[in-house]
Amino acid sequence: MTAQQQFFIGIDGGGTKCKARLEDANGTLLVEAIAGPANAARDLDGTLHSIYMACDMLLSQVADLNISYAQIHAGIGLAGVNLPHVKEELLARKHPFASQVISTDLHIACLGAHSGEDGAIIITGTGSSGASIVNNKCIEIGGHGFVVGDKGSGAWLGKMAVTHSLEALDGIITPCILSQSVLDVLQCKTAYDLVTMSINAKPAFFAQLAPLVLNLATDKQPAAITLVSDGANYISQLARCLMQQASSRISIIGGISSLLIPWLAPDVRAILSDAKLPPEAGAILLAKTNLTQ
Repeated sequence: MTAQQQFFIGIDGGGTKCKARLEDANGTLLVEAIAGPANAARDLDGTLHSIYMACDMLLSQVADLNISYAQIHAGIGLAGVNLPHVKEELLARKHPFASQVISTDLHIACLGAHSGEDGAIIITGTGSSGASIVNNKCIEIGGHGFVVGDKGSGAWLGKMAVTHSLEALDGIITPCILSQSVLDVLQCKTAYDLVTMSINAKPAFFAQLAPLVLNLATDKQPAAITLVSDGANYISQLARCLMQQASSRISIIGGISSLLIPWLAPDVRAILSDAKLPPEAGAILLAKTNLTQ
């Protein structure tokens, strides 16, 4: 192994997990790894910890190759770096790589979904957001965070389900399968229990409830249908907005995408294309582009 041999790591960091892949200079996938949450706006130090943990996990799987960080070009896409001050602080931190380029999780997802060509992407995971790339220009929509945005996301669905359950406990609405299921999953019996568990919870806590809500909606539970339909209507409108930006193809990815797609408007479902590559592969495309500039 010589110091001149180059390798590429692609990082896709989101609110729930940090996914990474290692490729050689020929684009051959060597190994993949998953570490903890990596939302830079919520926890910068924690994000860096997740990134380097994922990288260490990759290198430990190919220890026989004796790859050093100095041989690696890193492309990193993270939730939260759409905020300029967050990206500036992250760039100010020293890194061990031969080169590093940082962008948003949306940007790398869009690059991956369309293999570096023009197109649009919607992410419906812990959060929700959309982006389009036209003539190498990336325009992002949404991604405003759990507190004031992320409608139609896993965290949003979970939060709305918790709110619904609290209203049922308070006697404002009639208890139903959804409200009781939330209490059962979280092992809560009273409003106090539920508020205590939720008040300082991170988005990933609420996102764990999203599959429950989506599956109950599929089973035609009325309250779940109302929540899922509301979120899906937003995602459908987001897709239409992106396609107005002259995007040639659009993909939807993320942890709840497969369960949410059937609830999207027919005109939106009709134009969806499968993503060609995962976001972490898009991050490697970004790293390679960065080397040529």
